[in-house]
Amino acid sequence: MANKATHPSSLFAAANYLRARRLGASNAVRTIACLLISLVLACTLLPCLPISSAFAAETEPEQTSEASQPDQRVVKVGYMQQEGVLARNEDGTFEGYTYDYLIHIAQFTGWKYEFIEAPGANDSERAVALIDMLANGEVDIEGGMTYSQSLAEYFEYPQNSYGTAHTALFVPNTNNTITQTNLFTRDNVTVSLLASSSMRREELVYFFEQNGINLTMIDCDSDEEMRESVLTGKADAFLDIDVNLHDDFHAAVTFAGRPYFFTAPKGQRDVIDAIDATIDLINRSNPSLQDSLYDRYFMQTKSDYSLTESELAFAAAHEMLRVGIISEKAPIQSFSRTTGSFEGATKGILDYLSSHAGFSYEIVKIEPSDNLAEAIRNADVDLVAGADNTSDVREELLLSLSAPYMSESKLLVYNKFVDPDNLGEKTMAVPWEQASLSEKGPNVVVYDTVEKCLQAVNEGKADYTYSTSYCVPYYISADNLNNLLTLPSSSQAVETCFALVHPVEPELLQIINKSIRGLSSTELDSIVYNNSLIDQDEQISSFIRDHLLEVALGFITLLLVVIALLTLYLRARVRAARSVREENQRFQKLYSLANEQFFEYSIKSDTLLISKPNGGQNFVASSAEDETDDKRPYFLVRNARKRLQDKLSPELADAFLSPQETVTDAALELDDKPRQWLRIMSHFVSDETDRPISVIGKITNIDDEMREKLDLSQRAHHDGLTGLLNWKTFQERAGRLLEEGKAGALLILDTDDFKLVNDTYGHLAGDVALQHTADAIGRAFRPNDLVGRLGGDEFAVCIAGPISRDKLVERCNLIIGNPVAFPDQNGKTQLVTLSIGGVELPEGVGISYETAYRQADRALYHAKADGKNRFFIECPDNDD
Repeated sequence: MANKATHPSSLFAAANYLRARRLGASNAVRTIACLLISLVLACTLLPCLPISSAFAAETEPEQTSEASQPDQRVVKVGYMQQEGVLARNEDGTFEGYTYDYLIHIAQFTGWKYEFIEAPGANDSERAVALIDMLANGEVDIEGGMTYSQSLAEYFEYPQNSYGTAHTALFVPNTNNTITQTNLFTRDNVTVSLLASSSMRREELVYFFEQNGINLTMIDCDSDEEMRESVLTGKADAFLDIDVNLHDDFHAAVTFAGRPYFFTAPKGQRDVIDAIDATIDLINRSNPSLQDSLYDRYFMQTKSDYSLTESELAFAAAHEMLRVGIISEKAPIQSFSRTTGSFEGATKGILDYLSSHAGFSYEIVKIEPSDNLAEAIRNADVDLVAGADNTSDVREELLLSLSAPYMSESKLLVYNKFVDPDNLGEKTMAVPWEQASLSEKGPNVVVYDTVEKCLQAVNEGKADYTYSTSYCVPYYISADNLNNLLTLPSSSQAVETCFALVHPVEPELLQIINKSIRGLSSTELDSIVYNNSLIDQDEQISSFIRDHLLEVALGFITLLLVVIALLTLYLRARVRAARSVREENQRFQKLYSLANEQFFEYSIKSDTLLISKPNGGQNFVASSAEDETDDKRPYFLVRNARKRLQDKLSPELADAFLSPQETVTDAALELDDKPRQWLRIMSHFVSDETDRPISVIGKITNIDDEMREKLDLSQRAHHDGLTGLLNWKTFQERAGRLLEEGKAGALLILDTDDFKLVNDTYGHLAGDVALQHTADAIGRAFRPNDLVGRLGGDEFAVCIAGPISRDKLVERCNLIIGNPVAFPDQNGKTQLVTLSIGGVELPEGVGISYETAYRQADRALYHAKADGKNRFFIECPDNDD
């Protein structure tokens, strides 16, 4: 990947766009474009384009379908090309973090995308044009936008972000002096950065001040100068955004994370709400997606975070770590309401540190106090879990922060009856640990936990509070808080760390940092996810405990209803059983009077009842090893399914056991009895829930009727003398094969000098000769080939399916080389020969019967003219 200049971000393009709107002059836009050139700040959260004319390209999810459904929505996406974020390849396909995330959204929504490039002669102009396109409604959405109150006046934002970008220190892939773990042990670090990077400069200074590291900065005018300063050893690292990729460099340390969002023009909430709901679904079903996409597109190298032998020895020899818990904020960390045990994502990380590094730990709960720093000291803990990565924690509490193990968005949580735009005089609920770090105002109410803050807002005791994107959904679900609404409150991500109490053991901090940094995003996500699920038993217990009276009344009511329904049901069943018994007795009398047999198969008991025929034949029961006595008017067959399936054909067995058709005509063939044709009329009987419980029907002997039909069918389609297909049937069936291109050849066969046979030996001998000829032709060809008598001494064969010329010649030679023998009127054997004319047909090419016959007849003429007792095969014409 080629090195590239840092592009102006959507954040600054959007900020200047707002400034231009307020100035209300076209000159302002040109001024902003110039400013953007100097503000080449690598907060590139929106896809950027190379210099080219504006164009639009459509693509669908996974680019596998050429036509969208009639009701498929087409969403226009504005973008600027940037490798790793959203880039159009030379073959017209797209790739990048934003593109992949859009594809995941489309899998839920069914959307189709039209990507529209922002025009402009340079990056600055394209950045401004991109924001204008969104504001003017030329596109439906854009990605990579950070949140601010000012931008929210002009654009619609979802609650959920789809990624986070960080300010980062880049070091060479080889021979680097800074890693994620040793940075905090360095006394001085030299960093090169762009002279125009004011915002990132402030973040860099703040980060180093909070970590107690001396910072030396080298101002540069270009990316190339920054990289060169590191390669020559003038600087230890250079400053950029982690989503900006540089060949032979990687981001060693990241900080100051900013979540970024998809945005839409003001008023287009439908698309934003759909995106918001879909991101929420993606976060629930695939919580590691953002991390995996980040790793795929932005993690160029992976440092070695394995612990050394000395570090493992240090951890093993270290005394048990006392881990203080200040705040309960499920699912990150909390104590079980039922068992009191510590649980949550933090416990998962502590267990990982214990197994990976060899530390042992104990949990120390720090009780609420007006002085948090003193409470931590009095608890005599080594570190505090679940600390926010803020300056207050570092400076006021004198704690050193580890690498973060969680990152969340900060949310404003307010009562649905409160206007979030007018919170100035409203009451804010604050958990005690946050209140101890700031001055209490007149409209601030302090509670012991985050959960109690949210409950207070839900009940109207407070108007709003602040929490995170993990805690809020958890407590809304667990505590059924239906009066809460949320909004993103900050572009900064809330990072959760371990805070080590001073004086800090450097080895301890380094081992914790390496262990956390060594976790892949998938492993870290798995630990967090597996320890963040709401315990189902606890949720049910909590609901019952909170609604004990309602649950008891509901249970009693349900029990009474069930008892009443069971009583009614049993009474109905008793009456129905009595009625069925009486009805069965009547029908059994009727069955005994009929020559047909009636039957009932019980699915539950697997028994078959078949009425005894009145003087007629027992068609089926004896074949299934029936059990009966003379006093009963029916045969009883137990284990009927297996017996019938063993004795009868599948078609007959299904008619008794699971009829697919109302009427089934099939032949009954038994080893010791001649074949008979039976007609079985049967259907399912269902209970009141439409569940089949039995099959009932009757059996009729239709042997005479079927034999007559089969005989008529045979006569209608076959020649009476030879048994071959008659000319009409042959023409119809061969014509279908020929027209569908499924015939390999059409042959016409004619006996040589057959008139002489009739004149010499008589017509009876001639008929015998024709019969023997038909048998010889039938034996020479396959059973699926069509063989027919066209009339007199002329026969025809239509080869079904493709056949090679060699095979066709072989079959014709079989007939020509073996004259047909037949007895004359005196019983003496005579011979008759055949001439064959045929047309070979290509596979898959249709031809009419008339054309094929005409060509085969012409070939027969050639065979006759060449001396008879031979064959002639033509290739097909195109005169059809």
